[in-house]
Amino acid sequence: MDGTDRAGLRTRAPHAKAGTRHTSAVTGPVRTCVGCRMSDSRSALLRVVVGGHGDLVPDLRRCLPGRGAWLHPTGECFDLAVRRRAFGRALRVSVPLDTTAVAEEIATHEQNRPSSGNQP
Repeated sequence: MDGTDRAGLRTRAPHAKAGTRHTSAVTGPVRTCVGCRMSDSRSALLRVVVGGHGDLVPDLRRCLPGRGAWLHPTGECFDLAVRRRAFGRALRVSVPLDTTAVAEEIATHEQNRPSSGNQP
């Protein structure tokens, strides 16, 4: 099959492979983590915005004004985002950003996260 029906209309996306369908287990709003670049539900990500003094501010209630960047609340994603300078790019700012408040929020989140049970 070439991706068209008898009338010549396209039946699947041109980039889709035959026999595959796009399925997603995530429901509701989906955002992309600026650290790992993986998509996830909005509720699983931490939103950060630029504060008044050029610092990153965790937006725990997701209601602060301005452009936001989304991040998995893990140290790995935070380190990737800092290393790639993803916060400045996502938030469209060219000045260096103070990430202290976000690092503290992630550390707090990781302390409160239940252990996975596979550690000795």
